[in-house]
Amino acid sequence: MSGIFESFNLYSHAEKFYLEPTELGGGASSTTYLEIDRHTSSMRVNDSRAQRIPIIDSDIKFIYGVLGTIKLVAGNALIVITKAKIVGQIGNHNIWTILDTEIIPFKKTTLHLTERQARYNRRFIEMLGSVLNFGGFFYSTTFDISRTQQFLQQNQGSAAFQTSSMMDRASDRFIWNGYLLTQIRSVSGAEKFTLPIIHGFFGQTKLQINGSSIKLTIISRRSIYRAGVRFYKRGVDNDGHAANFVETEQILEFDAEEKHTTSFVQLRGSIPLLWSQKPNLRWQPTPQMRPTDDQLAAFNRSFAWHQKHYGGKHVIVNLVNQKGREKKIGGELERIAQQANIDFVRYHQFDFHKECHAMQWNRLSILKDQLADEIQAFGFFYSCPSQVQPTRYQQGFFRTNCMDCLDRTNVVQSMLARESLTDQLRMFGILGQHQSVENVDQLEIVFKHLWADNGDECSRQYAGTGALKSDFTRLGKRTYLGAMNDGVNAVSRYMRNNFGDGYRQDSIDLFLGNFVINTSDLPPTLETSIFSTDQNGLALVAALFAMSMTILCMLVADNFTATIFWLIIFFVCVSFIFLNGEEFVNTPKLKID
Repeated sequence: MSGIFESFNLYSHAEKFYLEPTELGGGASSTTYLEIDRHTSSMRVNDSRAQRIPIIDSDIKFIYGVLGTIKLVAGNALIVITKAKIVGQIGNHNIWTILDTEIIPFKKTTLHLTERQARYNRRFIEMLGSVLNFGGFFYSTTFDISRTQQFLQQNQGSAAFQTSSMMDRASDRFIWNGYLLTQIRSVSGAEKFTLPIIHGFFGQTKLQINGSSIKLTIISRRSIYRAGVRFYKRGVDNDGHAANFVETEQILEFDAEEKHTTSFVQLRGSIPLLWSQKPNLRWQPTPQMRPTDDQLAAFNRSFAWHQKHYGGKHVIVNLVNQKGREKKIGGELERIAQQANIDFVRYHQFDFHKECHAMQWNRLSILKDQLADEIQAFGFFYSCPSQVQPTRYQQGFFRTNCMDCLDRTNVVQSMLARESLTDQLRMFGILGQHQSVENVDQLEIVFKHLWADNGDECSRQYAGTGALKSDFTRLGKRTYLGAMNDGVNAVSRYMRNNFGDGYRQDSIDLFLGNFVINTSDLPPTLETSIFSTDQNGLALVAALFAMSMTILCMLVADNFTATIFWLIIFFVCVSFIFLNGEEFVNTPKLKID
């Protein structure tokens, strides 16, 4: 399989774009280039020996790659990577993260647009930019980072797989620019111009343990299916894809006389049922399930999907509370799991908050003991180039969830990963049979920080803040400073979830192609505001006015009666707003789920 061109000179001519492949150090790396007509949007691959790029009157820009093209109101636009850096290696393959991008319209002017169209065009460009600014986008020009080590090993003997382009062989579940690359992929000979990008986390460290050099990597791949923000994406869709689904692979590379590689894969995803939890200004909206939904069918579809892509056995580690607002969803999951009675799926309940209340986080050892047999039975992937030892495959997978698959989930996933890493290091003889990761201070510190960074990044992408409880993952204990930081993050999440996540969801749907712009049917809801002339808008204005008058009466007029009057008006307005909370939050406007 050929790799992807690692960089380009982008020639922007009045009539066309020309993408010339280059070496990072400079100089052309191919005799072909991609030509894009800025008027007709047609594309073709040319041979520079037969037809040279017209350099005169062209602006030249060095770029690292092309994310793709997208249709905006003004016409198509090219999205390119202008800054990137290497963050690590898997094997000898460089892994890059995207630092900056640019959206370049095909048309050089928007004079052909009406004022409304120009407004929408700017808004859509801002939305795309907001997604690109999320961070957490990674790629490799020579290695498929959308697939697990185990999958690549199992398919390396397939001629069709090995001769496919990197984009064709990548997992469409985790390629975030798949929609953007649709047009370029249709061009004959453009395979090496199509760079697959994943979204999630990549962290890596090298260290010496008992005289042995090891490299530890964590890579989290966020699914494009049912992708979105915290409250607007819950449960599963009709195809069994779970919201907030993330595949996390912990990779260990050990260099002795030759390179040995192990990996351990875990899954996280929203509770695999049909449910919702829409923001409504309350601190925690009540989860909802419709009695007419076929929960058994949704559950079965979800795990049929798991079996197809992973095989082996699966253990659902459910961390939701067994009382309060979480009980309804958690209890239904347990009931449906028992009713489904799938032979390769086992349901395991662990009430995280009940067991670890009052900062008794040492009680996580209870869960570790409960899962110990399956941790051993599931094992991990192992390969060695010379096959001194036979290849081993991971036989089962833990699918962990809480309500958001963020905070509690990351804590438990790190615990399971630590147990697997201990087994891997013992197999190599790097740790003695009575040693564990916790016993080696340097390794334990590095391990904790990698997993805490992973939790923070996944949380930022989904909920807008770093993970809660990350002090335990990072330090191995719960601290009062960590609890205070959790409080700040919780308030920040509340504000984002209620007043910013509708826009973020719209931006993701636009980026992934879940919403396609139709210039003749622009969504009028995109310009609606909560400060409107209906009863909701009037209630909001009245609440702000009453609050202002209350403060003025207290500070300036010193009129007790007037202060009480305006305070009552303020509370009446606020009560109305909270009773109709769903009408006042920032909801998605492009694609209704």
